[in-house]
Amino acid sequence: MRKISIILLLFLCFIGRAQEKYALIIGIGDYPTNSGWNKIHGDNDVPLIQKYLESQDFQPSNIFSLVNSQATCATIKGQLEKIYSKVGLGDVVYIHFSGHGQQVTDLNGDEDDGYDEAWVPFDAKKAYEREVYEGENHIIDDYLNSYLSRLRLKLGAKGKIIVISDACHSGTGSRGFDGEDFVRGTNEKFEIPASVPNIKQKEQPVEWLFVAACKSYQTNHEFKSSDGNYYGPLSFSVANEGKNPYLEEYSEMVASWNKFVSEVSFYPQSLDNEGRPSKKSNKLF
Repeated sequence: MRKISIILLLFLCFIGRAQEKYALIIGIGDYPTNSGWNKIHGDNDVPLIQKYLESQDFQPSNIFSLVNSQATCATIKGQLEKIYSKVGLGDVVYIHFSGHGQQVTDLNGDEDDGYDEAWVPFDAKKAYEREVYEGENHIIDDYLNSYLSRLRLKLGAKGKIIVISDACHSGTGSRGFDGEDFVRGTNEKFEIPASVPNIKQKEQPVEWLFVAACKSYQTNHEFKSSDGNYYGPLSFSVANEGKNPYLEEYSEMVASWNKFVSEVSFYPQSLDNEGRPSKKSNKLF
Protein backbone atom coordinates (compact mmCIF):
# COMPACT_ATOMS: atom_id res chain seq x y z
CA MET A 1 0.00 0.00 0.00
CA ARG A 2 2.79 2.39 0.89
CA LYS A 3 4.46 1.76 -2.49
CA ILE A 4 1.19 2.49 -4.32
CA SER A 5 0.74 5.71 -2.35
CA ILE A 6 4.22 6.90 -3.26
CA ILE A 7 3.63 6.15 -6.93
CA LEU A 8 0.28 7.97 -6.82
CA LEU A 9 1.89 10.97 -5.13
CA LEU A 10 4.61 11.15 -7.77
CA PHE A 11 2.00 10.90 -10.50
CA LEU A 12 -0.07 13.71 -9.03
CA CYS A 13 3.04 15.88 -8.72
CA PHE A 14 3.87 15.25 -12.36
CA ILE A 15 0.44 16.06 -13.78
CA GLY A 16 0.15 19.09 -11.52
CA ARG A 17 3.38 20.72 -12.72
CA ALA A 18 2.69 24.16 -14.12
CA GLN A 19 4.23 25.27 -17.40
CA GLU A 20 7.29 27.46 -16.89
CA LYS A 21 8.66 30.07 -19.30
CA TYR A 22 12.36 30.86 -19.59
CA ALA A 23 14.18 33.42 -21.71
CA LEU A 24 17.68 34.53 -22.59
CA ILE A 25 18.10 38.01 -24.11
CA ILE A 26 21.51 38.87 -25.60
CA GLY A 27 22.21 42.43 -26.72
CA ILE A 28 25.56 43.77 -27.91
CA GLY A 29 26.25 47.24 -29.26
CA ASP A 30 29.68 48.26 -28.00
CA TYR A 31 32.16 45.69 -29.27
CA PRO A 32 35.84 46.10 -28.26
CA THR A 33 37.72 48.57 -30.47
CA ASN A 34 40.30 45.91 -31.38
CA SER A 35 37.65 43.44 -32.50
CA GLY A 36 37.15 45.01 -35.92
CA TRP A 37 33.40 45.40 -35.35
CA ASN A 38 31.61 48.73 -35.73
CA LYS A 39 29.26 50.12 -33.11
CA ILE A 40 25.60 49.15 -33.33
CA HIS A 41 22.72 49.28 -30.84
CA GLY A 42 21.92 45.68 -30.00
CA ASP A 43 21.96 46.60 -26.31
CA ASN A 44 18.98 48.94 -26.86
CA ASP A 45 16.82 45.94 -27.74
CA VAL A 46 17.21 44.25 -24.35
CA PRO A 47 14.79 46.37 -22.26
CA LEU A 48 12.23 46.28 -25.07
CA ILE A 49 12.22 42.48 -25.16
CA GLN A 50 12.40 42.20 -21.35
CA LYS A 51 9.27 44.34 -20.97
CA TYR A 52 7.48 42.43 -23.72
CA LEU A 53 8.21 39.02 -22.20
CA GLU A 54 7.06 40.14 -18.77
CA SER A 55 3.78 41.22 -20.37
CA GLN A 56 3.49 37.66 -21.74
CA ASP A 57 3.68 36.03 -18.29
CA PHE A 58 7.42 35.38 -18.21
CA GLN A 59 8.56 35.75 -14.61
CA PRO A 60 11.43 38.24 -14.20
CA SER A 61 13.39 35.61 -12.28
CA ASN A 62 13.24 33.35 -15.35
CA ILE A 63 14.46 36.02 -17.79
CA PHE A 64 18.24 36.14 -18.14
CA SER A 65 19.96 38.99 -19.99
CA LEU A 66 23.53 39.49 -21.17
CA VAL A 67 24.50 42.97 -22.35
CA ASN A 68 27.72 44.07 -24.07
CA SER A 69 30.79 42.81 -22.13
CA GLN A 70 28.60 40.30 -20.26
CA ALA A 71 27.79 38.57 -23.53
CA THR A 72 30.97 36.59 -24.13
CA CYS A 73 30.92 33.23 -25.86
CA ALA A 74 31.41 31.43 -22.54
CA THR A 75 28.69 33.32 -20.66
CA ILE A 76 26.17 32.90 -23.48
CA LYS A 77 26.75 29.15 -23.60
CA GLY A 78 26.75 29.03 -19.80
CA GLN A 79 23.36 30.72 -19.58
CA LEU A 80 21.95 28.44 -22.27
CA GLU A 81 23.06 25.44 -20.21
CA LYS A 82 21.57 27.01 -17.09
CA ILE A 83 18.22 27.23 -18.82
CA TYR A 84 18.60 23.65 -20.04
CA SER A 85 19.15 22.48 -16.46
CA LYS A 86 15.95 24.19 -15.29
CA VAL A 87 13.39 23.25 -17.95
CA GLY A 88 10.98 20.36 -17.92
CA LEU A 89 8.30 18.81 -20.10
CA GLY A 90 5.95 21.33 -21.67
CA ASP A 91 7.96 24.44 -20.84
CA VAL A 92 8.58 27.42 -23.14
CA VAL A 93 12.06 28.73 -23.99
CA TYR A 94 12.61 32.05 -25.77
CA ILE A 95 16.12 33.00 -26.98
CA HIS A 96 16.83 36.45 -28.43
CA PHE A 97 20.10 37.65 -30.00
CA SER A 98 20.72 41.26 -31.04
CA GLY A 99 24.22 41.86 -32.34
CA HIS A 100 26.52 41.28 -35.28
CA GLY A 101 26.29 38.17 -37.43
CA GLN A 102 28.86 36.66 -39.77
CA GLN A 103 29.41 33.72 -42.07
CA VAL A 104 32.21 31.36 -41.01
CA THR A 105 34.00 28.67 -43.02
CA ASP A 106 32.06 25.40 -42.70
CA LEU A 107 34.45 22.78 -41.32
CA ASN A 108 32.14 19.76 -41.16
CA GLY A 109 30.56 19.97 -44.60
CA ASP A 110 26.91 20.38 -43.67
CA GLU A 111 26.38 23.66 -45.56
CA ASP A 112 25.77 23.74 -49.31
CA ASP A 113 27.47 27.12 -49.72
CA GLY A 114 30.48 26.16 -47.60
CA TYR A 115 29.73 28.61 -44.76
CA ASP A 116 28.07 28.35 -41.37
CA GLU A 117 26.00 31.21 -40.00
CA ALA A 118 27.29 32.60 -36.70
CA TRP A 119 26.36 34.93 -33.89
CA VAL A 120 29.18 37.27 -32.90
CA PRO A 121 29.62 37.47 -29.09
CA PHE A 122 31.43 40.35 -27.39
CA ASP A 123 34.77 38.52 -27.47
CA ALA A 124 34.67 37.39 -31.11
CA LYS A 125 36.85 39.19 -33.63
CA LYS A 126 35.95 39.99 -37.21
CA ALA A 127 38.94 38.43 -38.97
CA TYR A 128 40.93 35.20 -38.68
CA GLU A 129 44.46 35.54 -37.34
CA ARG A 130 46.46 32.37 -36.87
CA GLU A 131 47.34 31.59 -33.23
CA VAL A 132 45.70 34.87 -32.16
CA TYR A 133 42.03 34.41 -32.98
CA GLU A 134 40.84 31.45 -35.01
CA GLY A 135 37.07 31.72 -34.57
CA GLU A 136 36.79 29.92 -31.24
CA ASN A 137 34.38 32.51 -29.83
CA HIS A 138 31.96 32.64 -32.76
CA ILE A 139 28.72 30.81 -31.94
CA ILE A 140 27.96 28.92 -35.14
CA ASP A 141 24.67 27.38 -36.16
CA ASP A 142 26.03 23.85 -35.67
CA TYR A 143 26.36 24.54 -31.94
CA LEU A 144 22.87 26.07 -31.77
CA ASN A 145 21.41 23.12 -33.67
CA SER A 146 22.98 20.68 -31.21
CA TYR A 147 21.79 22.68 -28.19
CA LEU A 148 18.26 23.11 -29.52
CA SER A 149 18.09 19.41 -30.37
CA ARG A 150 18.86 18.51 -26.76
CA LEU A 151 16.45 21.13 -25.51
CA ARG A 152 13.68 19.88 -27.79
CA LEU A 153 13.97 16.38 -26.32
CA LYS A 154 13.81 17.69 -22.76
CA LEU A 155 10.80 19.91 -23.43
CA GLY A 156 8.84 17.19 -25.18
CA ALA A 157 6.15 17.52 -27.82
CA LYS A 158 4.18 20.12 -25.86
CA GLY A 159 7.18 22.33 -25.18
CA LYS A 160 8.03 25.35 -27.30
CA ILE A 161 11.26 26.96 -28.48
CA ILE A 162 11.33 30.42 -30.06
CA VAL A 163 14.63 31.84 -31.33
CA ILE A 164 14.81 35.43 -32.59
CA SER A 165 18.01 36.56 -34.33
CA ASP A 166 18.15 40.31 -34.95
CA ALA A 167 21.48 40.11 -36.77
CA CYS A 168 22.60 39.51 -40.32
CA HIS A 169 25.32 37.58 -42.10
CA SER A 170 25.92 39.83 -45.09
CA GLY A 171 26.19 43.47 -46.10
CA THR A 172 28.92 46.00 -46.66
CA GLY A 173 28.60 47.70 -43.30
CA SER A 174 29.57 50.99 -44.95
CA ARG A 175 26.55 52.18 -46.92
CA GLY A 176 25.01 55.22 -45.27
CA PHE A 177 21.59 56.77 -45.07
CA ASP A 178 21.56 60.43 -43.96
CA GLY A 179 25.01 59.77 -42.53
CA GLU A 180 23.76 57.27 -39.96
CA ASP A 181 23.07 53.71 -41.00
CA PHE A 182 23.90 50.86 -38.64
CA VAL A 183 24.17 47.41 -40.19
CA ARG A 184 24.30 44.32 -38.03
CA GLY A 185 26.77 42.15 -39.89
CA THR A 186 29.33 42.08 -42.68
CA ASN A 187 29.93 40.56 -46.09
CA GLU A 188 33.50 39.81 -44.98
CA LYS A 189 33.41 36.11 -44.26
CA PHE A 190 35.45 34.62 -41.44
CA GLU A 191 37.70 32.39 -43.51
CA ILE A 192 39.34 29.51 -41.64
CA PRO A 193 42.14 27.76 -43.55
CA ALA A 194 41.03 24.15 -44.00
CA SER A 195 43.77 21.56 -44.46
CA VAL A 196 41.38 18.77 -45.48
CA PRO A 197 38.35 18.78 -47.78
CA ASN A 198 34.97 19.06 -46.09
CA ILE A 199 32.96 15.84 -45.89
CA LYS A 200 29.40 16.64 -46.86
CA GLN A 201 26.80 15.63 -44.34
CA LYS A 202 23.32 16.75 -43.43
CA GLU A 203 21.78 17.12 -40.00
CA GLN A 204 18.10 16.41 -39.42
CA PRO A 205 16.16 19.60 -38.66
CA VAL A 206 14.61 19.96 -35.23
CA GLU A 207 11.18 21.48 -34.81
CA TRP A 208 11.38 24.96 -33.33
CA LEU A 209 10.58 28.44 -34.53
CA PHE A 210 13.64 30.37 -35.70
CA VAL A 211 13.16 33.89 -37.06
CA ALA A 212 16.01 35.96 -38.51
CA ALA A 213 15.79 39.67 -39.32
CA CYS A 214 16.75 39.21 -42.97
CA LYS A 215 17.62 36.69 -45.64
CA SER A 216 21.24 35.52 -45.82
CA TYR A 217 21.84 37.71 -48.88
CA GLN A 218 20.31 40.85 -47.33
CA THR A 219 21.48 43.39 -44.77
CA ASN A 220 19.82 44.05 -41.42
CA HIS A 221 19.55 47.82 -40.97
CA GLU A 222 18.71 49.29 -37.61
CA PHE A 223 15.51 51.26 -37.15
CA LYS A 224 15.40 54.77 -35.64
CA SER A 225 12.35 55.07 -33.42
CA SER A 226 10.39 58.21 -32.61
CA ASP A 227 12.19 58.28 -29.24
CA GLY A 228 15.43 59.02 -31.11
CA ASN A 229 17.04 55.65 -30.31
CA TYR A 230 18.12 52.91 -32.71
CA TYR A 231 16.75 49.39 -32.42
CA GLY A 232 16.80 46.19 -34.39
CA PRO A 233 13.70 46.27 -36.62
CA LEU A 234 12.73 42.71 -35.73
CA SER A 235 13.21 43.32 -32.00
CA PHE A 236 11.15 46.50 -32.15
CA SER A 237 8.38 44.72 -34.04
CA VAL A 238 8.29 41.78 -31.62
CA ALA A 239 8.01 44.16 -28.67
CA ASN A 240 5.48 46.56 -30.18
CA GLU A 241 3.50 44.66 -32.78
CA GLY A 242 0.46 44.29 -30.53
CA LYS A 243 -1.03 40.95 -31.55
CA ASN A 244 -1.86 38.45 -28.81
CA PRO A 245 0.60 35.52 -29.10
CA TYR A 246 -1.81 33.31 -27.14
CA LEU A 247 -4.59 33.81 -29.69
CA GLU A 248 -2.87 34.46 -33.02
CA GLU A 249 -1.23 31.64 -34.96
CA TYR A 250 2.54 31.99 -35.02
CA SER A 251 2.44 32.27 -38.81
CA GLU A 252 0.30 35.40 -38.45
CA MET A 253 2.72 36.80 -35.88
CA VAL A 254 5.68 36.26 -38.20
CA ALA A 255 3.77 37.80 -41.12
CA SER A 256 3.04 40.89 -39.04
CA TRP A 257 6.69 41.21 -37.98
CA ASN A 258 7.77 40.84 -41.60
CA LYS A 259 5.37 43.56 -42.74
CA PHE A 260 6.79 46.00 -40.19
CA VAL A 261 10.43 45.22 -41.01
CA SER A 262 9.91 45.59 -44.75
CA GLU A 263 8.11 48.91 -44.26
CA VAL A 264 10.71 50.60 -42.02
CA SER A 265 13.82 49.41 -43.85
CA PHE A 266 15.37 51.74 -46.45
CA TYR A 267 16.76 48.70 -48.30
CA PRO A 268 15.11 45.43 -49.36
CA GLN A 269 14.77 43.35 -46.19
CA SER A 270 12.44 40.51 -45.26
CA LEU A 271 12.42 37.96 -42.47
CA ASP A 272 13.78 34.46 -42.78
CA ASN A 273 12.09 31.80 -40.67
CA GLU A 274 11.92 28.07 -40.33
CA GLY A 275 10.41 25.40 -38.15
CA ARG A 276 7.47 25.61 -35.84
CA PRO A 277 7.38 26.06 -32.07
CA SER A 278 5.53 22.83 -31.30
CA LYS A 279 4.01 19.76 -32.89
CA LYS A 280 0.90 20.23 -30.75
CA SER A 281 0.31 23.98 -30.95
CA ASN A 282 0.41 26.67 -33.59
CA LYS A 283 0.48 29.50 -31.05
CA LEU A 284 3.69 31.33 -30.20
CA PHE A 285 3.50 30.97 -26.41
